[in-house]
Parts: sequence; structure tokens; C-alpha cells
Amino acid sequence: MQMKDILDWCNSTSVENHILDIPEYFYEELTPLLCNVIIEHFQNDTLFKLPQKEILFFEWLKNNDKPVWDDIWLDDLFEPYLVSLALLPRFCYNNYSAYPICELRNNDNFYFVPQHLADKESDLFVESSKTRYMEKEALTIPQWLALTISMGAVDIWHFAYKNELDLKDCKDAVLSLVDDKILVHLKDPDHLSVFVEL
Repeated sequence: MQMKDILDWCNSTSVENHILDIPEYFYEELTPLLCNVIIEHFQNDTLFKLPQKEILFFEWLKNNDKPVWDDIWLDDLFEPYLVSLALLPRFCYNNYSAYPICELRNNDNFYFVPQHLADKESDLFVESSKTRYMEKEALTIPQWLALTISMGAVDIWHFAYKNELDLKDCKDAVLSLVDDKILVHLKDPDHLSVFVEL
């Protein structure tokens, strides 16, 4: 997809009720630069519907942790899965990082970034997990989770969904890592806000 294609699409697209309908195939071709062109073209209060792969995740979440789904979507002013256009770069094909579940008010947050791994205690654990992974040895869920967190931001729900793991087992893995002083678990959204990149 070229810049001209995006500009032509922007100029020929009308926005109804501040909701932008982005074709599903766009997500596979958008780059962060092209996302920014779209964001700058439309108004700041424009929303768009999450891509289908993220909607499938949230339908899984509704079935597996309804209180969390409710916390995110139930009291929203809009229908579920409409989000700020500012989040569009998170869903580019080459930059896919998912909708960040980090602002829960009625449930504990399980959102982690590399800075939540306790320095000395986690280094050896993550390195041994990485070695096991490279040697194609089986990893425990705590090892897998710590290794994933060391590479970037993740919430427990996307982690469980992506890896087809039981959600309770993943939450138990967090407790295990916290008990072993490998991981810091910040549950309050106000404490997490400094770690979230949109």
C-alpha cells in the first residue's frame, strides 16, 4: 500500500458519528507512517472498530473472564470494540501489539513490562528460560511468562489467549513469580500508567 493509496482513501472516506470504518485488509499493509497519515487526516475524537483478530480475542475474554470484559466495555459510551484512532499504530501488521488491558478499575490489572522484572532476582531466571527455549526444552508457564515480559509489554489475558493456555494457570504463574521475587505486580491502573505506551 502506497502513501497515495492512503491519501486517496482518506479523501474519499466520510466519517459518520465520529466512527471510521477501516477495511480489514488495511491492517496487513499499514505501516506506522501510514497510520499517522490516517490519524492526522481525521479529527481527534474519531473512533475505529478493532480489527477482527482483536475482536476474536475479546470474544474469548468475554467467555473466559467476563468481569474483566465488563470492566473494559460495559460502561462505555459507545458499542464495544470502538477505540480511539490514536491506537491505530498498535494494530499495523508489522507492529501488532494488541489492545493494552491496563486500566481496569473493578479488577486487578495483570499488565507487565520488562521493568516489572526485579533486576537481580529475575536475570538468572530469564536467562535460564531463554537457554531452555533456544535448546527447544519445555518451559513452565512462569518461565514462559517471564521470558515474554522480558521482551515487551504483555497482559495476562493476551498471553493466555495467544499461547492457548488456561487463564487460571497463567494467573497462578504470576503469583509464583511474585512469591519468588522475580516479578513486581502493580494492580492499580494509576501505578501502571507510567509504563503504558499507546
